Amino acid sequence: MSLLAPLFLLGGLLVALPVVLHLTRKRREPVPFPSFLLLRATAATARWKRRRFRHLPLLLLRCLALALLAAAFAQPLLEKSDAGGAASSAPTDLAVLVDRSASMAITGRIEAAREAAAREIESLDRGDRAILLSFADRATGHSELTEDFDALRSELARIEPGDGGTRVSVALGLAARLLPATRGRRREVVLISDLQRTGFEDGTPSPSLPPGVGLRVHRIGAGPPPNAGVRDVRVSAEGGEQIAVAASVGFSPGSDRASPDLDVELVVAGEVVDRQSVAIDAGRSANVRFAPIPAPSEAREAEVRVFGDAFPKDDRFRFVIPPEAALRVADFGESALHVREALAVGTAPAFAVISAPLRGESAAGSALSGVRAALVRDPGRLDTGAARALADFVRGGGGVIVALGPRRMPDAVWSELEDVLPARPGQILDRQPAGRIADFDVRHPALTPFRGEAASALSRAAFYRYRTLGELAEGADVLARFDDGRAALLSRSAGDGVALLLASSLDARWNDLPRRPAFVPLLHRLVEAAAQYERLPVAWRVGDSVEVERAFRLPRISPEADDGVLVEAPSGARSVVSADGAFRLDEAGYFRGRHPESVRREPAAANVASPETDLRVLDPEEVRLGAAARDAAPTGEGDAPAGSGERVAASFGTPLWWALLAGLAALLLAEAVAANRLTPRRPRDEPGDSYTVA
Repeated sequence: MSLLAPLFLLGGLLVALPVVLHLTRKRREPVPFPSFLLLRATAATARWKRRRFRHLPLLLLRCLALALLAAAFAQPLLEKSDAGGAASSAPTDLAVLVDRSASMAITGRIEAAREAAAREIESLDRGDRAILLSFADRATGHSELTEDFDALRSELARIEPGDGGTRVSVALGLAARLLPATRGRRREVVLISDLQRTGFEDGTPSPSLPPGVGLRVHRIGAGPPPNAGVRDVRVSAEGGEQIAVAASVGFSPGSDRASPDLDVELVVAGEVVDRQSVAIDAGRSANVRFAPIPAPSEAREAEVRVFGDAFPKDDRFRFVIPPEAALRVADFGESALHVREALAVGTAPAFAVISAPLRGESAAGSALSGVRAALVRDPGRLDTGAARALADFVRGGGGVIVALGPRRMPDAVWSELEDVLPARPGQILDRQPAGRIADFDVRHPALTPFRGEAASALSRAAFYRYRTLGELAEGADVLARFDDGRAALLSRSAGDGVALLLASSLDARWNDLPRRPAFVPLLHRLVEAAAQYERLPVAWRVGDSVEVERAFRLPRISPEADDGVLVEAPSGARSVVSADGAFRLDEAGYFRGRHPESVRREPAAANVASPETDLRVLDPEEVRLGAAARDAAPTGEGDAPAGSGERVAASFGTPLWWALLAGLAALLLAEAVAANRLTPRRPRDEPGDSYTVA
């Protein structure tokens, strides 16, 4: 028999409580007397001599009840003996699970895991079979269930730590499915891992094995070693021509370090561009902001590094600096300071505004070269050449935001823009009192900042004048309406580009929108929506599934011309993935992708799974109790060489706590009956009775 929670046996000390109560509580028979004057003092020694156990059977019942309660909480198990029985002579099917997650890269851990697995294989007898599996966030089988132990040792030598996270339940589930239930054979799983807390959902082991499958747990390593790493990196534009890089660095939870100083450096294209020393308390993190660097003309590979701990996997955070330091915006119209100032405060992304002429096709076309979006304030000032250049720009993939003004759009200009704009501007409408935007689609990227309570920021803007709009063009959508039901903001896809049309102006003559807090986020999102800008992370994590064209920032191609994307992994492995398909990042480093007709390969960075940086571990017994079948019980602790880990064996047993609780209930019932009979009752007073004192 064994105990699952032996510390609860300390509760047996409570048996002293009824003993003390029985000794100190005095009960005397009533003595009648006529006057208090006849009472005499009793010596203390005489009183002490009368202190003896009364009702000894009742005392024993109460002490035994408390002892049974403590024993029940200790959860005793009656083990099924394997010694000399049929089970001990039955052959064994053994699944050996070896952890190869990123945390196993700590010095000495993977070697200790391989040694522990080799000892398990060596302990097998003739007729036994074994299967070898390794796992991180996914489990991999390295063999079939076999008696060829030499082949298992050969496969074991090839297991190396990867960059993925840890999912113990997935590995245990696969091991159980690969061990067939065969009459006359025992099934057993050996888990060899550092038992990282994050390897279990919510940090708590859950049942992952069916009844009849034993579990033994072998922990590699002890508590969490000192670990400093880079948690995250943020990239933003400064002034349109520079890039600012900030990193979050710090110590993992549970880490302890003698010196709080960390050396952190920024590396771009293999060259160290900035290095700093930061003081951080153990278990804490800090933000490090590096000196700005020039904005690159193409995607650049970069990384932030820290130095000096036992876990190297999180010492480098790789990322990609995108080529667009700022979205270039061509502004058609007279210089408007409030528009330029509103765009100048953008950082993610930043906006670079250039002036564009209102007349001349060649001049307008030159201004639109290398620009992602165009802003046209009062399109009635355009001539046909500039309008033709704008239409070609939109059909070629650019975006345009058109804000209407006091000048009527000439028919010749409309004929050039008819295939692009969502509707033809009509007559000017004056509103007294001022109109408001009463309905808008917050699902559109241009209006997402105004969800929920933020909607009032846009609906408070007053519009004194705006233009009516004609019949909507094919493919046009109304994104916002005024309170009179007329369209306020429209969108239309034309060719590969997007056109947005605002029925009012972007100055303070027709509305007070520029004076409202909603103006800056609205203008930013309008430009981003027109430019079809997508906020992409600068880095990914191992285990992420990403869209290929999106991850590598490749130009989209039509499904008919989809010849796939050529992807090269950091290890050099190559594969072809459909352009609209997903690709799983299964190792840390720089992936590179390109279309078959392109020569240039675009990078995408992947880093070790973030949960792996938390090196706190669980107790082997806790893992075995939580992950094994509910009828599992320990048979003892196996001996392991120093430094190789901790091993806990599991067999099967019958829980006895329910029987103890049943006995406790019977004892309490007997105690109640005994107390009722042994305790004297005071007789009822009758008329004429004498007063008594106890």
